Amino acid sequence: MIDKVKLAIAVLVMGAGVYGYYQLPTLMGQDVSVLLRVGLLLVSFLVAVGIAATSAQGVALIEFSKGSRTELRKMVWPSRQETIQTTLIVLVMVVVIAVFLWLVDMAVFKVIFGLLLGVDS
Repeated sequence: MIDKVKLAIAVLVMGAGVYGYYQLPTLMGQDVSVLLRVGLLLVSFLVAVGIAATSAQGVALIEFSKGSRTELRKMVWPSRQETIQTTLIVLVMVVVIAVFLWLVDMAVFKVIFGLLLGVDS
């Protein structure tokens, strides 16, 4: 239950920051610097994230992020030569499939218009 309250407070803090961004010039009765308004928005966002991070869902998200980063470091990236070879294979296969589909399309066109409708193409 307390986690839901924390998340609700985080949403309210963020909402208050957005409200303040738009309403600050009318509340102050003068021209307010955009820098001040953006600063208010950023501070409210950081406070909301800080509050949300203390909830069970926030702690789980932080742990998931740490685990993801650990797994990302274990990844082995392909070399430049492997990347170029794989790209060329993909491009060649795209051309081969395109030509095959074009030939199938022409054959179906000939069958439909030539045999069924009796029209020369």
